[in-house]
Amino acid sequence: MFITIRDVLNMEGFGDVEVIAGNSGLSRRVENVYFMEVPDIYAYIDQNGLLLTTLYPIADKPEHIQTLIPKLAAMNLAGIAIKPGRYVAEIPAIMVEQANELGIPIMKLPESANLSTLTNQVLTKFLDVKTSLLEFRNKMHQQLLELLLEGNDDIHKFIHSIANLIHSPILLLNNDFEYIGSSIQNEHTISILHKPYHSDSSLFSVQVDETIYDKDDIFIQCIYAGGNEYGYLVILLDKEKNLTEDLIIAIEQASFIIAFLFQTEQTLLQKERNHLSGFVRDIIHNQYTSQTEMIEKAKVFRWNLQFPLVMLSIKTSEKDSEKKLAIFHKMLDSGLMESFAAEIVDIPIENCKVLYLNDSLVCFISLVSENNIRHKLQNLGDAILSLFAKNGHFGISISDTVHHFKQIKEYYDNSTLVFQVYKEQLQTQSYVHFYSDIGLFRLFHYVDNLFILEEFVNEKLGRVFEYDKKKNTNLLETLKYYIKNNTNVQKTAQDMYVHYNTMRYRINKLKELGIDGEDGFELTEISLAYQLFQYLQLKK
Repeated sequence: MFITIRDVLNMEGFGDVEVIAGNSGLSRRVENVYFMEVPDIYAYIDQNGLLLTTLYPIADKPEHIQTLIPKLAAMNLAGIAIKPGRYVAEIPAIMVEQANELGIPIMKLPESANLSTLTNQVLTKFLDVKTSLLEFRNKMHQQLLELLLEGNDDIHKFIHSIANLIHSPILLLNNDFEYIGSSIQNEHTISILHKPYHSDSSLFSVQVDETIYDKDDIFIQCIYAGGNEYGYLVILLDKEKNLTEDLIIAIEQASFIIAFLFQTEQTLLQKERNHLSGFVRDIIHNQYTSQTEMIEKAKVFRWNLQFPLVMLSIKTSEKDSEKKLAIFHKMLDSGLMESFAAEIVDIPIENCKVLYLNDSLVCFISLVSENNIRHKLQNLGDAILSLFAKNGHFGISISDTVHHFKQIKEYYDNSTLVFQVYKEQLQTQSYVHFYSDIGLFRLFHYVDNLFILEEFVNEKLGRVFEYDKKKNTNLLETLKYYIKNNTNVQKTAQDMYVHYNTMRYRINKLKELGIDGEDGFELTEISLAYQLFQYLQLKK
């Protein structure tokens, strides 16, 4: 609800006013009234103002007359009402021409017009409008509070109630403009076609079934309170329905209450998460003596804790504590990890619980079947990395299968060892590793003196390193396949796609460099040295 130039022209005192230019701007919004008493009026007026003048301050200044309208248009002035006669016989033609070009209405006032009377009429209308808006704001606030007190304290139910109140569909989006819910029935298909870029909502559009709503058919209201943003309300307007001041006020009021509901929901959710973390800490620290007791306690958190189970631990490369916590909370709030686990591992969603623990996320998955479980868990890990890739690098460690509650602490500790082994890798790339795959790395990690390990590697493989560097060859790779294939030359040649005779030449060269594949104990040490070399490369 606001006043336009057209509304002003319909007031009693403006009956004899003639619009002589800028008819295309009659819908311009008027928010204040100004008198022109000095030539440099621009410092004393704001946008959406209505300027009343006799042109006295610039009547004898042609250069000011030529620049007045363009400067007012640049300031987005609503319009100008000029009373000719005493100081200017007629409104200058250049001003009329410019006003038509720029869409700035020029109103010609009759000689009998009293500028003070006209100003008072407009200001009185302003007061009436502001009073009506204030009354409507209070009425809307009261209605929304009543909805809340009637039990509409669920955000999604409240969205439906607001939509009924304003007679327009509403979408609820998160801070990334991703769809959360709406007042529209489930049988309809809703798609976010374009998301805003750098807060520019001009390209934002929504499709509901076959209907597309673009920037002219939507109103976006940020849900904001206490310095936090919780998402957005998107109102879908009918093609024939204009955005009114009443509608804006209603949505603004509703956003405050929804922000309150979000705050309340997050407070309760955080309390539950804290209790859940405490419960899991008790499990890890062997505070439970009965598996049955532990399983029953888990039901309080809507968690179907059963055995066998596996644990996925997730770390981020982000080092800043606040940013790291924000990333983990975003992952938790999304609820997507539980959904993906249920779908990919083929379990009820209640069999999965994700929580924040010891600077990482831990996902407990109670298995229904262990068939093909490694492949499923690998797919789940890859899906999580893909889903949250834009938030940085993540490391995912997958534990061995836990069959009894007494194994949880041991297997959890084992899975965290993966992060220590691959600590350097996490800074440059994401990964998914099973604890069972790190093999001897589990032992290497406990050797603090890396120099001793390097000495052993050089003792066993140093001559191969030197030869590869000098001749620009890669006998080290040949050695890897030779060990992998248990010194079977034929199989090694096939795996490396080289001729058998070429492979025999390489094996003979390795023997010349001290690699004896016929001595079992020596080959064991060479194999150990090669794995140590891989481990040291990873550490670097």
